[in-house]
Amino acid sequence: MRCKKIEKWLSDSLDGELSKKKIQVLEEHIKKCASCRSYAKVMENIHEESKSLKMPVVSPAYWEDFSSRLKTKVSSFQPAEKRVGSLFVRWKWVWAGAVSICVIVVGLLLFLTRDEIPEEVYVFSFESSFSEIYQEIESDHELENLFNSLILASIGEILEDSEWLVSPDFYEDSFLWENFTEEEMKYLESEIKKDNKL
Repeated sequence: MRCKKIEKWLSDSLDGELSKKKIQVLEEHIKKCASCRSYAKVMENIHEESKSLKMPVVSPAYWEDFSSRLKTKVSSFQPAEKRVGSLFVRWKWVWAGAVSICVIVVGLLLFLTRDEIPEEVYVFSFESSFSEIYQEIESDHELENLFNSLILASIGEILEDSEWLVSPDFYEDSFLWENFTEEEMKYLESEIKKDNKL
């Protein structure tokens, strides 16, 4: 059971307002809980001390003025606190709304006024470097075969075990054929004729 509830029950028990069932639960809890046991002792001491106090005698004139004085004190403090608190809360929400609207407006402006600059696509062509290499090694067939095997090996490393290496469909790849120049087409044709002669 929670000690907060027990503390409230202790206070009610001292005032004589606790049922017998709750008193039993309270006593069982106090036997088990050291914290509540010490709290109960403190409360009993305070209760015993308060019995020995005498009620002060106050003149009837004091009580006649008391309600009017109390009303003026309460009215002077309460509205000022209420006004300050509610004004602060209202302005807090106004500023939060204004900041939110500014963020949305700036975001929309940035989105709508951004420049539609297309991204540049860089195309690297190795055509000139390959043609220079082929011109240099064209006369030496052994060097040419070595170069071709190196190119095929590097392509194989890149593609590894893909189906493309197993069954290349060059004849169906329109993109490949469209990008060949006339010279490259003639060169391929001559190479195919050489292979067919072998």
